[in-house]
Amino acid sequence: MSSSTPAPSSSSSPPARGAFFEPVALLLLSLATVGTAWCSFQAAVWSGAAQQLMNLSAHAGRRAVADQLRSSQMALLDVLLFSQYVNARANSNDVLSAFYAKRFRGEAKEAFEAWVATRPFENADAPAHPFLTNYYRPRLLEDARIADAESDRQWQSAGEAARNARSYVLITVLLASALFCGGTASKFEALWIRRSVLALGLAAFAFAAGRMSLLPVQL
Repeated sequence: MSSSTPAPSSSSSPPARGAFFEPVALLLLSLATVGTAWCSFQAAVWSGAAQQLMNLSAHAGRRAVADQLRSSQMALLDVLLFSQYVNARANSNDVLSAFYAKRFRGEAKEAFEAWVATRPFENADAPAHPFLTNYYRPRLLEDARIADAESDRQWQSAGEAARNARSYVLITVLLASALFCGGTASKFEALWIRRSVLALGLAAFAFAAGRMSLLPVQL
């Protein structure tokens, strides 16, 4: 009587290599995709902001030049009118000198009155003319200075916005590298190569995320 002993059957399969590989790769692909979309959006927004700021800077610069030109023209008119006043005063023509004195513009009239208060025709130490910085303050020249300062400020802001846009583009390249590593890591047969490529993708994503956290956000 023969007895057969059944061969031992193993119901447990060997553990799969890299059990966490696929979830980690999927998480990397998901986060890198979202990060790429966000950085692309931010790069586009900052580029638009930079262009708008440059346009504002150019507009303020043109306004400053126009105000400076108008101020020079008004100053020339004030000087000519003052010359006519001095000539009339030198000829002892009080009626004509009063005629010119009443026709000075606002800031020129203030400067003229301050100059007259120093008694220039009797006081040898009085200023030679009223067109000094402590007397004569053209409004258009001050407007030009403000517009020029605004133009410089807008230009600096445009440069900062452009740098932010370039930084987001650089981060997009890093995230694209992370996407490439996460998508191709599973194609390799050797486990150590798969893990190395995935680790490289994770490192690129971590560096990109760190850089992205330091950048300002424009909505």
